[in-house]
Amino acid sequence: MRSKTFTHYQVGILFLFLFFGFKTQTYSQATNASISGQVKDENGEPLIGAALLIKNELTGFTASAITNLTGNYTVNQLPLANDYSVTCTYMGYGTKVFTGYAVSQGDRIKLDIVLSEEAQSLSEVSVVANSLSNSIDRFGSSTAVTAKDMATLPVNGRNFNSLVDLSPVSNGSNLLGQLYSSTNYTIDGMTNRSPLSSGSTNRGPFSISMEAIREFEVSTNDYDVTNGRSGGGIISAVTKTGTNTVHGSAFLFNRADWLSSKYDTRGNVREDEFAIQQYGFTLGGPIIKDKLHFFLAYDGQRDARPLYIADIRTPEDENRYNLSQESLDRYLQIARNEYGVAESPQTGSFDKKRYSHTAFARIDYQINKSNLLTIRNNFSRDLNSQGVSDNSSINLYEVYGDHLSTANSLMASLRTEISNKLTNELKLQYLYTLDDGSPNAQLPSSNIPRAIVQRVESEVDGRNVNTTIQLGGQRYLPERFESNVYQLVNNL
Repeated sequence: MRSKTFTHYQVGILFLFLFFGFKTQTYSQATNASISGQVKDENGEPLIGAALLIKNELTGFTASAITNLTGNYTVNQLPLANDYSVTCTYMGYGTKVFTGYAVSQGDRIKLDIVLSEEAQSLSEVSVVANSLSNSIDRFGSSTAVTAKDMATLPVNGRNFNSLVDLSPVSNGSNLLGQLYSSTNYTIDGMTNRSPLSSGSTNRGPFSISMEAIREFEVSTNDYDVTNGRSGGGIISAVTKTGTNTVHGSAFLFNRADWLSSKYDTRGNVREDEFAIQQYGFTLGGPIIKDKLHFFLAYDGQRDARPLYIADIRTPEDENRYNLSQESLDRYLQIARNEYGVAESPQTGSFDKKRYSHTAFARIDYQINKSNLLTIRNNFSRDLNSQGVSDNSSINLYEVYGDHLSTANSLMASLRTEISNKLTNELKLQYLYTLDDGSPNAQLPSSNIPRAIVQRVESEVDGRNVNTTIQLGGQRYLPERFESNVYQLVNNL
């Protein structure tokens, strides 16, 4: 099955908004921030035509503005960073430099400036920010999770979505009591939502490396029309960028099989591997200082754990499964003689492995003082062997199938400073997703018979009990869903 969400009509509407002067400030769809304020003299009179230079000290990115007739200025679509400086100059007046400002997702920072005449202030005045109160206008409530939070808080499985529980309205991926399918996922302001499940694009343990996330935000009660696909709320993440300093990291976690108990939770001797390895790295830095930067991140995981199917070894196991070994043997004999079930083991303990990978790359290019180009790509792949079963009480081994989940999103963003009062940001993304479920190798690829035997009776501890056992195929496999999603967003 293929799906495509993009029409010439939609593109036409977007370009009409762009070229016929429909001016909006859409902060919910854009992940960037803004700095605004008023410049006055010591008497409280607005200074008209004062020049402001906003600079990201980590990358060299700059943006400028000129105050209007009321002394006000606004700089929109600022890339997120932890070290911005604001320099204000006006002819005949001293220069003020504000440093150390952190700009996070959705922030609308208000910075009012008072300049002194040069006769009273002959040198540049520097102000270091030690406590900045961000004034943020939002339609709904939100919870921000920073890179520091992700680095210091324990996260099982290396999925940043686990930290969504920091929001008081969250229950996992369910927000405000809504279904998880009512939660919208965005990365860098563009959709990361699966057309199939309406959740995150990858069914694996993670869809993007935690090492690639700068910060994310959980927003609810948002009535902005641009967030119409989020009945419950929005999980909006922003990715990291390279800086003028070469930096990197590497990690490895190994829960080796020999470190695990020899016995399973029932006290039986464990026969199959029980281990998990998580590994990855990041690397970022300048290609051309103050102009061209890169950032790379990789995250991998190997998860091996036993798959137990009616693994009867003790009388306690017979009670647990409501099935005696004698009845199970009789069932398997009939299944093999009458229905062609393979002679290989269909119950017991089986080796099961899952491999997950994500790779992220981003380039930021300051083409000139007016244009910033960003290109980023995120790829994820998850192969879950014997990861799909049916809903019968007991499914034979041949019922279990494999599931492959792949997603790739390629985004290009161009921020253009049209004038000192007008900024435009154009984003284009292509999102590809594939969910491919295949039946067990013991079964034919198509026209697979499926049989559910109900009330398989046994005598266990003097009691007459029964259960349901399934053989053959299942309701979920084979299944293949492939989608191509094109998205165009313009913030003027």
